[in-house]
This record gives sequence, structure tokens and C-alpha cells, in this order.
Amino acid sequence: MSKKEEESKRMRYLIIGIATVTIWATCYSLYKPLPDGFTVSAWDRAVMHIVEPALRVAYYYPSHMFSKASSMVQWTRGALNFLSKSLGLLVNTHGEIEIKWQKWNGTPVKVYRPINNQTSTDGAVLFIHGGGFALGNVEMYDSLVRRMAYETRTLFISIEYRLSPETVFPGGIMDCEAAIEHFVEFGPAQFGIDTSKMVIMGDSAGANLATVIAQRRAARNASPKLAGQVLIYPLLQMADLQTVSYRYFHSRLDGYALVDPESVAYYYMFYAGINMDEKAYLVPSVMSNGHVADHLKQKIDEIMVFEKTIELTRRYKNSSIPQRWAVRKNLEAQQLMEPFLTNPDFSPLMRKDLSNLPQTMVVTCEFDVLRDEGLIYAHRLETAGVPTTTINYENGFHAMLNFHSELHEASKAVYDIERWTLNAINIVS
Repeated sequence: MSKKEEESKRMRYLIIGIATVTIWATCYSLYKPLPDGFTVSAWDRAVMHIVEPALRVAYYYPSHMFSKASSMVQWTRGALNFLSKSLGLLVNTHGEIEIKWQKWNGTPVKVYRPINNQTSTDGAVLFIHGGGFALGNVEMYDSLVRRMAYETRTLFISIEYRLSPETVFPGGIMDCEAAIEHFVEFGPAQFGIDTSKMVIMGDSAGANLATVIAQRRAARNASPKLAGQVLIYPLLQMADLQTVSYRYFHSRLDGYALVDPESVAYYYMFYAGINMDEKAYLVPSVMSNGHVADHLKQKIDEIMVFEKTIELTRRYKNSSIPQRWAVRKNLEAQQLMEPFLTNPDFSPLMRKDLSNLPQTMVVTCEFDVLRDEGLIYAHRLETAGVPTTTINYENGFHAMLNFHSELHEASKAVYDIERWTLNAINIVS
């Protein structure tokens, strides 16, 4: 071997060595041990040890580098849209689901229909995606909706509502209701379905919109009545960001690429029409509940009363829950948020009368800041006499259904949701 070849060989080894050290150093710096009980199987934990750091690198860390909150939203949208293309690749509908875009009353919808209308029911599911009112889209949830349409042999309609901050409250509600009204009018003729067998379904902010729509229809006795509603880790209020599940996040999950208190505050305030490029300084006060005016507290406490039971019974494994911290009152935040905190169209947990609502499935996850408000709403529904199925996935986390084909826990949740939905459709006479 010539001297030149030996030098070339040494250089290759050096490059390989540097690359190996760099990769190991990067992996070591990104490693964060998952909490006790986070995911249930060895496979799921292994997957999340890869996925969670990837999410941190893709959007969590970069989003904290922007001086403008609106730029943070744009970056996160792009990152999540890109990453979502790698999810759900194992979903195979064997060419048995026809998928078409349509526009109903100005709102784009994606229709998932079994080929030749070979459905198991004559009902339909109206699906509203999540994303904090500012993120997500129909395409991001395509594999999940395709899977459910295929496995239930049921017509699914996925609604593409406009997002904040470009379109603020109540724009998303109006878009969804416009599409639903079109479906009620033309669905029977176009798809051969029975509109009394409609189930509305949504996750996170999409579950907020689904809840609001169900409440509004019930309040005006709209016909036909919904056959059911499925609320998947719903976002229902922003009057108390110091619930047990919020406080646990601060003590154990801070820094993970999971839905966090700060993001909830930002996205909810964007949705309220507040310019967060200018008002970002209000977020710390909101995270301490300093945005709640004194004269609203009694009403809020009455609605949130089941929270005291959660404080006593819903403890986290091997973890102490911090006490509530001092409220940092901010009059500006109180004035800006007062029109929204007890408005049930914005914070549907705050609606007093829940008695006329359809049967409901509420899905919550243990490792989710929104866990407690979902449990409170489920309890209030039960107390109001609404048939309610509540499942809290003790090893689950917010947005896990987006990993439905990668994680066993998420796949099980999809199965539970499908089974409940088919039952809700089929029991309608």
C-alpha cells in the first residue's frame, strides 16, 4: 500500500470516528428518561425514545428561537406537516375506501367512503382535527381517518376549518357548522345515510369545536340530533392552568416535546384574537391564572368543583405534585380574556346545562396537561344524566393517536373509539 493510500485510509477512519462520536454525543445530549408509566410496552417506549427527541429537534427547540409568536406558529406548522408524512405508512385500506375532496358551504371537506358504498352502517362520522386552533390540517390526520373509515366500514367526513391567528374565534366553529349543515341537507341523497346517525368526533382543539357544536345544536334543539360525540383529549377551558395535570407537567415533563402549558396559553390567546407578537409578556401571568378576574372566580369554581376530587384521587406514580403557586395577577390579561373565559362557545366546559347532549365518549391520557378538564367534563355529563363512557389511558399522552400505527397504546385507543362509535350509530332507532 502506497503512502498516499495509507493517508487516505487514515483520513476515512478519522472521518468515521468523528462522525460516530458526534452521533453518540448528539444522542446523549438529547436523551431524556421517560417518566414511570409513560407508554406501556417495551416497543412503545423504544419508539418514543426516538420520536420525542426528533420532535424536540424538529419544532420544539427551533420554535423557542423566534422573537415573534406568529413566526413560531409558522415554523411549527411546517415542521409538523413534514413529519406527519412519515406517520401511518402501514395503513392499508386495500383500495376499499374512496377518498375525495369537496367543498360544502365554502368549507373544504375530505370524504372517506367505502367503495360502492359497502358500509356496515347507514351512519356517518364528522371528524374535526386538533392542533390548538392554529396547527394541523386534514392531511395530517389522513392515515388515522382512513384507518377508521376502513375498519368501521363507515362514511367519514374530515373538515378543513380555517386556523388562527389568521382566522380567530368563532371562525373555526362557523366553518364546521357550515359544512355540517350542508351534510344534513344533502347527505341522505348523496351518500344514502341517515342523518340521525351522525357522530361528531374530534381531538384536542378539534374536540373543543366538536363539543361546542354539539352544545349549540342541543341548545337550539337542532334536528336531527347527533347520535353521539367522541371527545379525544379535549381542550375545554383556560380558566385554570394549575390543575393537577398541569402541575405534574411543570414538575416532570417540562422540556419534553409534548403539549405544554405555555403553548396552550399562546394558542388559546391567538384563537381569542389577541396579537401575541405584541402580548407575549402576558403568558407567564396566564400560566399562573392571573388572567382570571375576581368576579368570575365563583362561577368558575362551581363548574370546576370536581377538580377537588381529582386532587385527592388522581395522583401520579412515584411523583409528588407541586402545590399551587402564587397567582400573578395582570389586569390587562383579565380585561382581554374576560369575554372568553366563561363563554361556552370558547370554553365549552363552562356551559351550565348539559342535560340535552348526546351520548358521549371522553378519552383522556395520564401524561397530558388537559387530562383533568376532560375528566371534569365527563363527570359533569354523567351528573347531568348524559350516557357517558370515560377512558383514561394511564400510559397515554396528548396527541398519541397521531402515532396510531406506530404505538400499541394508540392503536388500542383507536380500536376502543371505533367500537364505541359503531355502537352509538347502531343503537339509534
